[in-house]
Formats: sequence, structure tokens, C-alpha cells
Amino acid sequence: MRHHSLLAGAALAAVLSLTAGSALAQDTQPAITWKGAPEFKWGEFTMKLRGRVFADYVEQDVDRAVGVDFSDSEDRFRTARIGVQGTLGAQWSYVAEANFTNGESNWEDLYVQYAPSDHTAFTVGNFKSLSLENLTSARYTTFMERGPFNDLIDAGRVMTFAARTGGADWSVTGGVHGDSVNAGAPGDGDEQRGVFARAHFAPVVSDDTKIHLGVWARDRDRQDDTAFRYRVRNNTNFGARYTDAGASPLGAGDGDTAIGLEAAGVWRSFSVQGEWATVDADLTGGGSARADAYYVFASFFPTGEQRKYKAADGKFDRISIREPLTGGGLGAVELAVRYDAADLTEFAGVAAAGEYSAVTVGATWYPVSRVRFMANYTDAKNDAQVAASDVDVQTLQFRAQFDF
Repeated sequence: MRHHSLLAGAALAAVLSLTAGSALAQDTQPAITWKGAPEFKWGEFTMKLRGRVFADYVEQDVDRAVGVDFSDSEDRFRTARIGVQGTLGAQWSYVAEANFTNGESNWEDLYVQYAPSDHTAFTVGNFKSLSLENLTSARYTTFMERGPFNDLIDAGRVMTFAARTGGADWSVTGGVHGDSVNAGAPGDGDEQRGVFARAHFAPVVSDDTKIHLGVWARDRDRQDDTAFRYRVRNNTNFGARYTDAGASPLGAGDGDTAIGLEAAGVWRSFSVQGEWATVDADLTGGGSARADAYYVFASFFPTGEQRKYKAADGKFDRISIREPLTGGGLGAVELAVRYDAADLTEFAGVAAAGEYSAVTVGATWYPVSRVRFMANYTDAKNDAQVAASDVDVQTLQFRAQFDF
């Protein structure tokens, strides 16, 4: 019978509920503090509400080399999450968060962590494990979407066991993973399996300057799950994918090996960041193909803020606003430009498996902590292996964001 992640997720949620129930039974009068949202404490057990809402408006123009051009637009909730996080004593912590959009509900982060020391941790549950931008929360990323690099590496939340060690400016993490906790009901066969490792080092960490270097690798096998698919969106999760290796044996993968490199630098209010990855796929029809992707961007705060880098974790965090609107200031403003590229041309015989490139410009206003308003414009080109399949896409999108 299938050992399925859905069962593991349900068991994990039950453990969290029982733990909370046990703590509540011991002391029914919690101490209450405020950390962006109410945090309750019963003895050694704490529980804090958490969540986020991203309300988007998107306009998109699609220009085809052959076929009908068209425009489309939509206003929607990109993300609407609610959950809890907390601790049990000094060494145990947990997160359980669900997303409710488009009439559906799914688990997002759902994990328990044991940290016997400041820089050593063991984590089990549904969470992410690879890539600088992917590990940086969407609450803090410079652009509204992570881009085609993240689409291609397909490193979303899956059921994972991870072990981590490190220091004040470095870390090494490794582990094994299965399928997403949301993959569906159990049945016959085995879910996907994989192993991964990530390491990062921050050689310079000062008040003005931060430098990040990182590397990661992953090997996975689909087992009896649906074949892996290699495709990218147009720097938005709205609309169709036009650079796509497809689901046929020519483009779908039985397994793959991926390697990625990370780099970022911050100097006062200016920062740069980039990543590159290559994915070697074993195709369902036999043979193999490789896909590559990278991005690079630069951002600047004319209001004087600095991107907050967590050197021990190797990711970025919430910025500190120098003069928030509530204090009589104008808030923080961030301006940014980004270039993305992906190459799927080794998937021979698939017309849409071509090259993708895009330029994105963005502006973000942070009036107060935990609130921001974003605007991104992307000019993307999908150059197919057959010229008649080329598609140019221009996307303008806006976001109002709140988290707690």
C-alpha cells in the first residue's frame, strides 16, 4: 500500500492539536502579548496567530507569432492564509498554516522542529528546503512573484525530514523528502522520493555590507507519481505557460538531478541578488534532457532602508522602516529591476520547449510594518523551437499585502 504524505500531514496536525490541548488543560488562564498578532502562553507552551492576505490585480497582453492576440485581466486573492505557530519549552517549535483561495483549502507550512542548540535543528513536516529566493518568505521578496527560476526547479513544500547545523554566518542542511501533504488520497504505489542538501556562507556581515553565497543539490525519483513537468510562467502565476516541455514522453521526467548556486550582496540601501540552476531529467520515453535557468536583480531604497539579511539562516527577512506613516513619515520605498532567463531547448521535438527571457521593473511602498503595496511590469519573450509558436507577453500587476 502507498505510504502517503496526506496521512503523515494528518498525523502531524493531530500531534499539534494534542500538544496544545495538553498545555491548555494545565493552565486555562494564558498570558497574552502582542507580536503583530495575539500570542498566548500557558506555562512553557506558546501559540501565536499568523496569516497573510495578498490582494492582486493583473492585466496581461499576449502577442502570438501565429494566432489570435488577446488581452485579459483579473482581480483576485493571490494568497489568503491563516495559521498558528509557537513553542513548547526552549527546544521545540511548530507551524501549522493553511491557504484558502479560489474556493479551495490547502496546507502550506505544517511542521514540528526540535532544536537542541542555537544552530542545530531537526525538522519534519511540509515545508521548503532549497534556493535563496524560494526560502525567503513571499512576505519579504522584492518582487511579487519568484519567477521562472522557481517554476523550473519545482522546489515547493513537500513532506520532508531535514537536519541542519551551522553557525552565526553559515549553515549546512540535508535531508529526504516525499510528496506534498496536499497530494491527495492514498492509493496503490509509492510517492515521489528525493534527497537534498544546501549550504550557505556569509563571508561579510557588517552594518553596511552583507554578502551571501550558497549552493544546493537535489536528486529525486517520481516513483508512481505523475511524471515531472518542466515549464515556466511569465513572472506571474496568472495566465498560461508558453515555454513548456509538455507532458509527453519527449518532455516529462521520471526523475531528475538539480544543482543550484546562490549569491547576494547588500551595501547600505542598494542590493543585488542572483541564482542559477541546471536540471538534468531522465525522460519517461527514454534518454535525457537538461534545462537551465537564472535570474539577477538589483534593488534600491531611496528612503534609506536596507534589506534585512539573516546570516545564520541564509535568507532575507522583514525590513525595518525608518519613518513609518504612523510616526509622521512617508514609509519606505523600494525600486527594483530584474532579468530572468530559462532554456528548455534540449527537450528536442517539443515545439514549446524553447527559451524564455524577461525584464521586470518593480516599485514597492511600505507605509508601516506588515503592510506593503507593490507594482510590477514584465516584458517577457517565449521563443519556441518552432518560430510559429513564439509568444510575447506583457504583464502589469498590483498587490495590496498585509500579514500578521
